[in-house]
Amino acid sequence: MIKHIARKLICLIPRGLTVTNSALITKTAHTSDSRITIECRNKRTSARNIFELLSIGMKYGDPVAISACGEDAEETLKNIGRLLNEDILNPGHYNISGTAIA
Repeated sequence: MIKHIARKLICLIPRGLTVTNSALITKTAHTSDSRITIECRNKRTSARNIFELLSIGMKYGDPVAISACGEDAEETLKNIGRLLNEDILNPGHYNISGTAIA
């Protein structure tokens, strides 16, 4: 069953969207059967294109809209949302809700 899901969140990556974070998002998008778009700073891009993701210039605290359309849309959106709420270079620093862990 094809689903269309959208979610709004805040980027909680302390250094903003980096090459490492973008690569993980792109990898997640490529393993999905869904079409995923990310919108931030009035720019919309496919989650499958690392260069377009980096061109957005997403920073910590930026509002982000993610949409996914496909059979695995819900799971894919959840996984990409998780990547936008984690500090990849300092794992465990933030939990999925974005609350700082002391």
